[in-house]
Amino acid sequence: MTKFRLLSLLLAITIAWLFMRPGDPHRTALPFGTTDLSSVQKQLARLPDDERKLVEDYVKRSNGDVLTPKFADPEDPLTARTFAEAIELQKRWAAKQSVADAKAADLKADREARVAPLRDIVEARVVSAKVMTLNEFQQLSDPDYARKAHQVSDATTFVLRVRVENHGSQSILALKGALQARDRDAYLPLDLCWIDLQQEIASGDSTEFYCGNRARQASDQQRAYADHAEGRFTEEWQPQYLKLASGRELDAGR
Repeated sequence: MTKFRLLSLLLAITIAWLFMRPGDPHRTALPFGTTDLSSVQKQLARLPDDERKLVEDYVKRSNGDVLTPKFADPEDPLTARTFAEAIELQKRWAAKQSVADAKAADLKADREARVAPLRDIVEARVVSAKVMTLNEFQQLSDPDYARKAHQVSDATTFVLRVRVENHGSQSILALKGALQARDRDAYLPLDLCWIDLQQEIASGDSTEFYCGNRARQASDQQRAYADHAEGRFTEEWQPQYLKLASGRELDAGR
């Protein structure tokens, strides 16, 4: 064996020993079944800042679960048992997520470009939101409902008062679009109201109406929106189709 090869071998052994020695924080076992890392804070503190963040993000993403390779998603295996494994898996996930985020940003930009001309003409927004009983909702659309024979129900539903305004120079004859609310505490947005109007709204004029689904009980997310949870929801207007008095039609597609 040449002197160069011998030195290379000794260097490799030294590096491996340094990495595998008992005091190496990378070998620290992750807490099982919890996102609480307080029991391994000393070992976390010995990691570089970027690696510590990777471990923390992995544990948060995995919710403390450890899957066996047999049952893990091959595209995103949550199988890490040590800091080193968590760092490697989180790096892989972050790289793929970066690509996915870039693609999503491109799709959103394309969507916004198609929606912008419709938003310039028509605006839809929530005037009020309330959780009420089905009987109360029925009475909103039929003032005489309370005097009629009907089955009393304690079931609750989510009801919005929606306002649509025409900012264009022509009357609107038909309109379709969705009101949504981005939820800080959830991945998917909250569907507020699907608007499908077949009525004339003159230039500069507006209309208001109630929007709700009698067949659906109010969810916890809808209750939070109605209670005006501070900073949690951001309303979005996504017009899809517009027909003007001139016969012009604008379609943002899907």
